[in-house]
Amino acid sequence: MNAATPLAPVARIYIEITNVCNLHCSFCAGTARPPAFMTHAFFNHVLREAQTLTSRVCLHVLGEPCVHPQLDAFLASCHDHELEVELTTNGTLLQEKSTTVLAPAVRQINISVHNVLDKEKIDWERLDTMLEFVRGAMRTRPDVYINLRLWNRSAHNAQSDFNAQIREYIASRLGITCPEIPAGRKSRCLTGRLYLHQDSRFFWPGQQAVPIREKGFCHALTTHCAILVDGTVCPCCLDAEGHMALGSLQYDTLSQILLSPRATAMREGFARGILIEKQCQCCDYCRRFPLHRQRAASTLQAKNSKT
Repeated sequence: MNAATPLAPVARIYIEITNVCNLHCSFCAGTARPPAFMTHAFFNHVLREAQTLTSRVCLHVLGEPCVHPQLDAFLASCHDHELEVELTTNGTLLQEKSTTVLAPAVRQINISVHNVLDKEKIDWERLDTMLEFVRGAMRTRPDVYINLRLWNRSAHNAQSDFNAQIREYIASRLGITCPEIPAGRKSRCLTGRLYLHQDSRFFWPGQQAVPIREKGFCHALTTHCAILVDGTVCPCCLDAEGHMALGSLQYDTLSQILLSPRATAMREGFARGILIEKQCQCCDYCRRFPLHRQRAASTLQAKNSKT
């Protein structure tokens, strides 16, 4: 792929409107970057770039989007730019900001329910606040998808017992059934557009030593990319420290950045089943993707290069 080749659309672009969070969860890598909030003016610039490649933005990399004081204006801008919004949140501020987060642009809300279980103890009050929001949202915006995420599946019996208690509480508070999701599946519709999503915990790059491997596959730069709060463009939402920074929207367009030699080498490497970057070679999350998926990516890339 070269500068004359048009970029294929991506399913979503992650936009970090702030790297500040109101929680300090043990499973989160956190950041060494200075705390920052994206300005509304720069956010609009980011949206203009994003809409050239996608119809959906996800307001998340690190940080809690609901702590941003201009979230209502940001969501209104997404609506003006005809971009659907996927909001990923720890859920603690949803009820307080229910009118804001249920703005017309919002299509999906992912609630990280696993944060109620920290240090082997369930925060029932925090969970109840989340579910209070969910009940109201299902009444007022039944068209919005809500994913309750329990990303802490483990063979550890105590963890499984905690998850069972959480599911039972969800069922009792919402008046629905909330069974364990069978092995081999990750998601189940509970009612309407409310889903339970269960998965195993993953480690952020650098959180723990992971054996290096040069062969592998990832959807980064094919289905998504990420933009940090300062405008740094990264290949995926797990590169929260910008170790694989491809460029900055402060200086270049998104298309220019994603057609750069580094981005092109990564994308073509994934299509061949090769992990070019050291960060990818040590990534725990991309080990979830079978190598056979590279064939589909390679076919898609070949198709796009002809258009």
